[in-house]
Amino acid sequence: MAYEKRWEVVVIGAGPAGYTAAIRAKQFGLPVLLVERGELGGTCLNRGCIPSKALIHCANLWQKIQKADKFGITVSKAAFNWQGMQQWAKRVVTTLRRGLQSLLRHHGVEVVVGEGRLIAPDAVEVTPLTGKPFTAQAKAFVLATGSSPLLLPHDPKVPFFTEEQALFWEALPEKAVIVGGGASGVELAWLFNALGVSVTLVEMLPRLLPSIDAEISDGLRRALERQGVAVRTGTEVEKIEHRDGKAIVHCGSGEALEADAVVGAVGRRANSAGFDALGIQLNDDGTVVVNEWQQTKVPSVFAVGDLVHGGGTAHGGMDEGVKAAKAIAHRLSTGQLPPTEPPSVIPFCVYSEPQVLRVGLTEEEARQKGFEVKVSRFSWRACGAAVASDETEGSVKLVADVKTNRVVGVHILGGDAVNLSGEAIFIVGKGFSIDQAATLVRQHPSLSEGMGEALWSLLGLPLHTASAPNGGNRNEKSHEEAHPGRR
Repeated sequence: MAYEKRWEVVVIGAGPAGYTAAIRAKQFGLPVLLVERGELGGTCLNRGCIPSKALIHCANLWQKIQKADKFGITVSKAAFNWQGMQQWAKRVVTTLRRGLQSLLRHHGVEVVVGEGRLIAPDAVEVTPLTGKPFTAQAKAFVLATGSSPLLLPHDPKVPFFTEEQALFWEALPEKAVIVGGGASGVELAWLFNALGVSVTLVEMLPRLLPSIDAEISDGLRRALERQGVAVRTGTEVEKIEHRDGKAIVHCGSGEALEADAVVGAVGRRANSAGFDALGIQLNDDGTVVVNEWQQTKVPSVFAVGDLVHGGGTAHGGMDEGVKAAKAIAHRLSTGQLPPTEPPSVIPFCVYSEPQVLRVGLTEEEARQKGFEVKVSRFSWRACGAAVASDETEGSVKLVADVKTNRVVGVHILGGDAVNLSGEAIFIVGKGFSIDQAATLVRQHPSLSEGMGEALWSLLGLPLHTASAPNGGNRNEKSHEEAHPGRR
């Protein structure tokens, strides 16, 4: 290396987890260097969360336009333009990337575009895209190198795309097979189906989104199938071959699915190659082993985001970035890590239509942990705000512990479910009693009322009682008698 520079903290990787760690460390008064080999924002901003949600918004708007007559609005000669949608997503990404650049500059984080490679517990080899290479010495390091999509074996001639590449198709195919029923696979299946692509979604496990509550998963599958997505669960892909310009996906069930494009959404692998040579412990799947403060087996090195989870959430990674920065600041000033804190409550969301939200434990998990469980459900068909916007598919499901009288899980299937995550996190994370959470006054009409109604039901005082996701309202008559004219 040509020369050396010194910082207190060096962060490698400027995705959500990395840039959050860098900003927080600077707010703690520590000189910080942030090294990123690509675009600021990482996968999430440039090839994942943001462009996919921008495209999903476009598809959602297209669907609303198609049923505008229902709301007394006449739209003539409506059509969508896939290239135009991609241009919108590109503008969103560019705007947010510039905003991130300004944010880092505002906080005084020094950014180098180039390769950063940890070579010792106190040094990183930095090779800038422009300028001279140098060795960055520091007292602490945060590894936020992210993850890469897992690939399925396939004939090289097959039009095969990763979950990232599918967002940037030049043109939409007529038929697509999406392999993987996790969040990315479900969102892509909904998106392309909404835009007229014939989509088959294949999942090896018995149900879609295996980490969410079983009732919500079943309700989502029914919704997707009603919209035209062909769903195959409990189905393993044996091989993907090329035939006459098409992809043929052979399934363990014996079914052969023909498609113009195949999308692999089967998970991600941590970008951790070479870390073990420095004494950093890795799990069998390549993820980095850390303690509660994101510290690796090398005391000066911390790891956050997908590097720890393989394929985690951006907001979960950002929370870990905050933890790492806090731990580093405390360790540099006291020589020790901070005292133990309660674990964060991380929401899990899927931006299909209907949307999915999970906060806390599923009913099955709560029972496995030994809780005496009680459950309530509230159908959106009985919610005034949902009826007014014609977004009545799905329900709220709450899981509570009888002994502590606390809500331990919130599960929602429905339009705009994601935007109820703040309330759900607050109730579960702060350990509110059912009584405390139920007596919060909620705006009428609003979707938040669905949470309130489900909480009252847990107390045995239901205004409405839903039978299940997408189910009817068994108690609507008694509600109307008690509250005439209110929905």
